[in-house]
Amino acid sequence: MSGKEAFENVVGKVANDAKAEILSSLEDAYKDALELVEYEERETAVKAAEIPQSKDRQADTLKRRIIGGAELKARNRSLQLIEETVNRVFKESLKKLDNLSSIKGYDKSLKRLLEEGVDAIGGSEFLIYGNSQDKDRLKKISREVEKSLKVKIKLSSKTLNSRGGVQVMNSDGTVIYDNTIEARLERLKPFLRKQISDMLTK
Repeated sequence: MSGKEAFENVVGKVANDAKAEILSSLEDAYKDALELVEYEERETAVKAAEIPQSKDRQADTLKRRIIGGAELKARNRSLQLIEETVNRVFKESLKKLDNLSSIKGYDKSLKRLLEEGVDAIGGSEFLIYGNSQDKDRLKKISREVEKSLKVKIKLSSKTLNSRGGVQVMNSDGTVIYDNTIEARLERLKPFLRKQISDMLTK
C-alpha cells in the first residue's frame, strides 16, 4: 500500500468511526429543530386567531416566515455539524499520520509526489522542500527523478514543519506546488464533506 493510499485510508476509517456520533448529533439537532417548528406553529396559530378574518393573508405570511426561519436554523445547524466533523476527522487523521515515513512504500509515494509536482509546474529546474526526517530520502529520490525526467532539482536547506510529502518550486520562485501530506488532506476536504453528507442520507 502506498503512502497516499495509507493516509487516505486513515481519513476514511476515522470518518466511518465518527459516523455514529455524527448521526446522533444531527438527529438531536433535527429533533430540536422540529420541536422548534412545532412550537412556532402553535404560537403562529394563536397569533393568527387574533388577527381578523380580513387579514388571513397576513396570518399565512407570518406563519410561513416563522416556519421558514426554524427550518433555516435546522439546515444551518446541520452544515455546522458537518464542518465541525470534517475538521475533527482531519485533526485525528493527522495525528495518526505522525509516523507516515515508517509506512512501507513511503519512499515510492514520496517519489511520485515529487514527480507530480515537477509535472504540474513544468520547466527544467526546481527547488524542493521537505521535513527534516525526509531530507536524506529526498536527496536520493531527487537524483532519481532528475535522471528519469531530465531536469535539475535542488533540495533546499530549509525544512518544512510537515508530517511528510514535498513542496516543489520553479527556478524563479513564482510557482509552488504543495504536495505535503497536510496539503493533500486539505484538498480531500470537499470529498470528505460529500462523504459525510452521503452518510447522513443513507
